[in-house]
Amino acid sequence: MPKIPTFTSRARPTAEVGSVRSNIRIDPRQTTGAALSSLAGTVEDYYIKQRDNNEKLETRKKFYEIKSESDSIIEKYKNNPDEFNSVNGYNEEFDIYKNQTLSQIKNKRVKKRLENLLSIEQDESIYKIKKNSFQAFEKEENQTYKNSQTILASERNLETSPEKKETKLNQRIELAKEHENIHFKGKAWLDKEIQIIKLDSTITDVSKLIYSNPRQAYLNLKNKDKFINLNLKEDARDNLIKEAKGVLIPEIRNEYRNFVAAAAVGENAPFDVDFAKEILPTRIFTTMMNDYNSIKKTVSNIKTLNTIPNQDLSKTLDNMLLQSKKSTDFIQFQKQKQKLLEAVKTRNEAMASDPVLFLNSTNNDIKILSKELKDTTNNDLRIQKKKKLTEILVQTQLDMGQPNYQIKVMSKFEADDFVERYTKGDQNIRVAMLQNLNTEFDNYNSNAMLQLSAAGLPVTAELSSFFNNPKITEKFLSFDEKDEQNRLRKYAKDNNINFNTLRSDVRGNLKNFENIAMRGSSFNNTVALEKIDNIVETLTFLTLSNMSANSGKSESSARTESVDLIKGSFNIQETFFIPLIYDGKSIASSADFIAEKASLIKTFYLEDFNPVAFQSMDEDVTEVELTEAMKDQMKNFGEWRNTADGTGLIYGIVFNDGSFGPVVNKDGENLKFNFDDLSLSIPGTDKNIDFDIRTKSQEFTARGAYPAIPESIKSTRTR
Repeated sequence: MPKIPTFTSRARPTAEVGSVRSNIRIDPRQTTGAALSSLAGTVEDYYIKQRDNNEKLETRKKFYEIKSESDSIIEKYKNNPDEFNSVNGYNEEFDIYKNQTLSQIKNKRVKKRLENLLSIEQDESIYKIKKNSFQAFEKEENQTYKNSQTILASERNLETSPEKKETKLNQRIELAKEHENIHFKGKAWLDKEIQIIKLDSTITDVSKLIYSNPRQAYLNLKNKDKFINLNLKEDARDNLIKEAKGVLIPEIRNEYRNFVAAAAVGENAPFDVDFAKEILPTRIFTTMMNDYNSIKKTVSNIKTLNTIPNQDLSKTLDNMLLQSKKSTDFIQFQKQKQKLLEAVKTRNEAMASDPVLFLNSTNNDIKILSKELKDTTNNDLRIQKKKKLTEILVQTQLDMGQPNYQIKVMSKFEADDFVERYTKGDQNIRVAMLQNLNTEFDNYNSNAMLQLSAAGLPVTAELSSFFNNPKITEKFLSFDEKDEQNRLRKYAKDNNINFNTLRSDVRGNLKNFENIAMRGSSFNNTVALEKIDNIVETLTFLTLSNMSANSGKSESSARTESVDLIKGSFNIQETFFIPLIYDGKSIASSADFIAEKASLIKTFYLEDFNPVAFQSMDEDVTEVELTEAMKDQMKNFGEWRNTADGTGLIYGIVFNDGSFGPVVNKDGENLKFNFDDLSLSIPGTDKNIDFDIRTKSQEFTARGAYPAIPESIKSTRTR
């Protein structure tokens, strides 16, 4: 333990005499010789005095030179906390310098005087060194103490075990005791330091809990028996409570937003009103409560609105509003009305844009299946669950009255993600993705492909899926690569083939197919036109590929081979076409039956469908007149079109402006059927088609002669 150094001078009070005192007196009455004798003595005294002064001056000059070097050496050891090392180091360095300097002094008196002065100075120098070392020791030890406390505090903060936390706390306290013992700071300092350590540790624990579990931290802080070390400082607990509230306020507001969002889709999200009242500022809480009760009362109603069929939506909403108006005041009724109207609007918009996402938010059964699918790692089991989920998604949409052409089997995010992964993958990945798509969606592959196409899936992928031919698929997918496109364009140029001319020739050979596709997509010609352009482009590349692979094949025959892929894959009728491959399977043998089924329904069974008449702006027109007009329009201006999803045919009326309006019956059903529906049932009715009605009917008023039904068609029908 270093001691505070003290300094005691060892100089004698009479060590130095200021001057030489002389008592010589010259008597004027003495003789000249006597006088000169006295003068000579005086001169000698003067000489001695002058010599003495000069030696003193020389001594002081040397002394201050040596002292300056001594001070430099002292400064060198100023920050060394080791007193013993500092003193020894100083003595060693200074003695060398001092001895060298003294050895160069020839005047013994000067040397002696200098040695005396240095002897006195030596004690003071050693005192300074010890004092500096003590101060350096204190400074360094204090810093080491602070650093050690910081490290131990950090280590304790990282510990999760209560026992290990307690061990680190005790280490901090022991370190404080050791520090006090070194510096003799006293019991009062130690007691206060231990309180600070305990308080600091507890505050750290609470702050950590506030940001990991603010609710629990707040509840513990409200309990005086918890975090007892906080009682060591008057406002410590109150400050931490404020901190906890600061973290909880945005969390509670977010919980309320979740409550509102969940209520908007008919779900009950947890929200602790009492806790919110305790935490939130009064103004914010009051604003929340203005809507809370209204929202709470609408949750069950919204859940109902999100699940019932479309045809029941309006009537159900009216009944809900009527009950609300009877059971509450005007202001609350208006709020509930607004929530219910918003819910209906949300449902309609969501079911039109992203029904799968909406059902995943509102249908508990679908939620559970989606989670099970996400958590399944076994591929075979995952595919089974995917098919089951898809079946339920489709059936739920149908039960809710979703039109077939708007049935979705994946969310918008899933479709976009598939397209992004597809476009980034190489040819092998793309083939595997298309195969997996067909495996997962099975009977609903067409629905999936329609969604993916709308999300930007290249038309080559859609064509590959349609033809279900590995060799064609390989070629089509190669056309997605710019290098392959550039190679084929270069081949055309090198062989004097005009790419644009070839492209026009391909399109000309697909004119009938294009007209039907555009006719069926009159509600959105832009999409249909873009798809036709992409198909033509793909077939143009296929033509060049066939020519380059077989130099003996002419442009004409290669083009015909490419075009026949389309022309030979569809049964093209006047207003629609029937794909000969449906969901990857050939239905060529059923194509004539499908066409005849559509023709018989249009010619003989439209009235059995009982269509609902379009509304008239003229209030004087009666319902009977509207119905009769509707029947006439259906017969004279009605036609079959391909459904938007490509799965079947839908019947509607073509208006003067070229627009197409699907007809519906009183149950909101369309007159439509899918290509794989080989039954004789008339859509929207409980009646069947009589395939012999042409020959039986005496009131046949067809627009042209109808031949007898071929046996091939009769053999296709099912009952």
